[in-house]
Amino acid sequence: MAGRKPTGPPLVHHLDGSERAKERLEVILETVAGSITIREACDRLGIEEAMFFRLRTQALQAGLARLVQRPMGRPPRPRSPDEERVAQLEKELHEQELEQKALQTRLEIAQAMAPQAEEVRKKTVQRKRQTKKLAKRRRGRQR
Repeated sequence: MAGRKPTGPPLVHHLDGSERAKERLEVILETVAGSITIREACDRLGIEEAMFFRLRTQALQAGLARLVQRPMGRPPRPRSPDEERVAQLEKELHEQELEQKALQTRLEIAQAMAPQAEEVRKKTVQRKRQTKKLAKRRRGRQR
């Protein structure tokens, strides 16, 4: 296997913390790795098994909690009420600008379609007139 040899539990001596805490963590990791028994760990630390199990659970739980995936980057700083109000007003302004652009676009479309709409209206009126004439003729024939 290429690369560095794993250092294992003694790696904790490179971490920040008290010597007592480093020793406890190293012993816990040795039990997890299976290199020492629970009884040996308790003897080295001078504690009972129940206390050891509590320490191990707390250490593993703390490690697990720290490894939960969190959003990247710096957390947002809380805004003051004034900043919150400015942000709200900016949002409303942006929404109104979008609405204005939409209305402007609708107006331009309506203006572009106006000649065609007038032509359609005229054709519709002509069709209605023709339909009325045809209906009169049919009534006249039926009598």
